Amino acid sequence: MTAAPLLPEIQVSERTPAESVREFFVADRLLAAYALADLDASDVERARWWTASRSDSIVAAALVVEALPFRPCFAMGETDALSTIFREALREPRLVVSTPPAGRIAVEAAYRFERVDRMDRMVTDLESFQPRVTHTVTRLTGDELEDVIDLYGHASRQYFTADRLEREIYFGIYSGSNLVSAAGTHVRSHRSGVAAVGNVLTRLSYRDRGMATSVTSAVTTAALEQHADVVLNVRQDNAPAISVYTRLGYRRHAQFIEGPAVRRNAFDRLIGRIR
Repeated sequence: MTAAPLLPEIQVSERTPAESVREFFVADRLLAAYALADLDASDVERARWWTASRSDSIVAAALVVEALPFRPCFAMGETDALSTIFREALREPRLVVSTPPAGRIAVEAAYRFERVDRMDRMVTDLESFQPRVTHTVTRLTGDELEDVIDLYGHASRQYFTADRLEREIYFGIYSGSNLVSAAGTHVRSHRSGVAAVGNVLTRLSYRDRGMATSVTSAVTTAALEQHADVVLNVRQDNAPAISVYTRLGYRRHAQFIEGPAVRRNAFDRLIGRIR
């Protein structure tokens, strides 16, 4: 019997140039939209990344946004190589990890998910988008910061700033002087031609009136004026939201999982390697 040829050894690096990491993520730019935006020149100081290579070719990568307190992490690539990154390179005690379903095994080599949400990455473009705005919508800027924080809650003050509202695209609906519904872009990458819509929220007493559809549509319309594709995330069990997004012309591009994860202790990581 002839033995199977051994794969080249995995080499993990934290010094890979941003351009090389970008080339790897661009292989699925819609799934890696957030990571690509974080690699844009103006934002690159906010992110830290690790790569795993075989024979000088990147086969896995993980990127962590250190500027945000909840430490979002996007990871994709070969399972064995990704496992090596999480075991040997990442040291964050807690992350919010997004990865394709196959990446869960790699993450759990060193981290324990506290919760796993099964998500769809949906996408639309100028050809498929079907705008539906049935309310008066207002572009939200830094001048409306306090209204935005009042809608999303006091804890959102760490996330929302006047600069963020000026940099991103946010639209809202007012009832009198109260902001009752809003949506915006999480991130945008002009270089990669993609924007990510999120933070869709309507006050409880104003729901089921189509407001979420109107603000999502307004944000998508504005984003498509500057980007080739617009993506968003939705839980796979959220049928009402998926229906709304489908009517707007969004379609599923890929599935992924997402959730908070805590680093396992050394003994648990050792047992995981033995298994």
